[in-house]
Amino acid sequence: MSSPQSPSLHVHRDDFLPPSPLLTRRTRTLSTSERARQGATSYGVCTSFDRNKGHGFIKPEGEDTLLFVHISDIETPYVLLKDDHVTFKKCPVPPKNEQVQAVHVLIHDDDISKHPREKWSS
Repeated sequence: MSSPQSPSLHVHRDDFLPPSPLLTRRTRTLSTSERARQGATSYGVCTSFDRNKGHGFIKPEGEDTLLFVHISDIETPYVLLKDDHVTFKKCPVPPKNEQVQAVHVLIHDDDISKHPREKWSS
């Protein structure tokens, strides 16, 4: 029981949620960003992207896995679309760094000119 003088403890359920293990450009450390930028360039195809959720997935060429891509890691003024051919770098996902996500994502120029594109600002 609390007395009138003691402050009551009000705990929000959201205070106990762990941080997301997927790092966005804003939360990635400079050293991690630099390691990713210096890494090999990979090629792949966008399998899905949801502008409202701010993320999607890329299937690297020659691999069966899908890589997560966050909206902040797309370095083009255009919205990523399904079946877009892209180049990207791989960045490890903490805490164990066993998986990777796609960063520094660029859409191939020929895909941009194929069909009408929506820009991020629209």
